[in-house]
Amino acid sequence: MVLETEGLVLRQTKYDEWDKILTIFTRNNGKVQAIAKGARRPKGSLVAGTQVFSCSDFLLYRGRNLYQVNQADMIESFFSLRDDLYKLAYATYIIELVDAGAVEELANVKLFDLSIKTLRVLSKLNKDYKKLLAAFELKYISFIGFRPHLRSCVVCNSELGSRAKFSSEQGGTICENCSSGYYGHVVSKEVIRKIEELLYIPLDNMDDLSISLKEIDIIEKLISGYIMNHIEKRNFKSLEFLKSLEE
Repeated sequence: MVLETEGLVLRQTKYDEWDKILTIFTRNNGKVQAIAKGARRPKGSLVAGTQVFSCSDFLLYRGRNLYQVNQADMIESFFSLRDDLYKLAYATYIIELVDAGAVEELANVKLFDLSIKTLRVLSKLNKDYKKLLAAFELKYISFIGFRPHLRSCVVCNSELGSRAKFSSEQGGTICENCSSGYYGHVVSKEVIRKIEELLYIPLDNMDDLSISLKEIDIIEKLISGYIMNHIEKRNFKSLEFLKSLEE
């Protein structure tokens, strides 16, 4: 079986002297594992297209246990992300999340396009990294099937008042009348509105969204906790590193 597809390299592991095993998030076939023979040779034809963060057109041959990379023509390297420590930390966390949320050989075109778009926007960004991350996280968790319920109470479906609880366990917002029976973080209706705006705003239009540093800190903590409650992976080294940079 031969597979031709666009793919984003999420991880690489050394294998033998000149080879490496890749985790590739493909546009057409979801996440796959592939061996890239000779990809660690300095002048090898697969070097550029098989680096982490690289988006490439891949020609993959299905072997017994792994795909084999026969060709990798780079589309975008996102190499500039490596020139800034903050951008690198954010980008690494983003692809770790994608790796955790993508399913082996199950296409998720929305998540794929979101991943590429986020890296593209991040590579050109000079500020507001956390705002971009929060928007990515909200779209990401929605595209893997866990969109938070925001427009009414998730318990009774009534309209929210001036304050509400945001509950990861219940999957969204809880009104004041129902809040006593559920664990969550109390937030203002304005913060809930900002979360909804981040969820739906196109990433190219992030500058149009006015949001304070205090609000984005609150939202990012809420959404990070929400994500950890809905995916199997709990520990992200890149997230811990990111927190250490911002202390």
